[in-house]
Amino acid sequence: MKQTYYYPGLLAVLLISAGTVFKVNHFPGAAAMIVAGMFMLVLVFLPLALMSNYRVHGSRQNSSLYLVTWLTCAVMFTSMVFKILHWPGAGILVLIALPFPFVVFLPVYLMVTSRIKNFNIFNTVYVLFFLAAISVLSSLLAL
Repeated sequence: MKQTYYYPGLLAVLLISAGTVFKVNHFPGAAAMIVAGMFMLVLVFLPLALMSNYRVHGSRQNSSLYLVTWLTCAVMFTSMVFKILHWPGAGILVLIALPFPFVVFLPVYLMVTSRIKNFNIFNTVYVLFFLAAISVLSSLLAL
């Protein structure tokens, strides 16, 4: 990935981190920083990163996986913003976002990776462990 693609991601992480510190300390501007950081992460950095990865490693068969990956991240991060900022509809979005990686992303991931002849099974195990960690963290956020 080109070096310039990292700058929006770095800026998004800095905005989200600063917004989180502001939110914990009840400083003004926390919501704006968190929303701007998530907006930049989902609508700028993730598409750039996925397009760069697609250009290097992807094929037409894998394009559905890149689209579903972005959609899953968008749904998860949007529900997080709504929950963190206590906006109306957060409970419904969390109920949609909790099963989303398992119902939408995992079948597409398994279908795409099953077509690859020399695919390493350890990558699938890592993805499953990552999804288990997401479900634990999401459950803790829902408390």
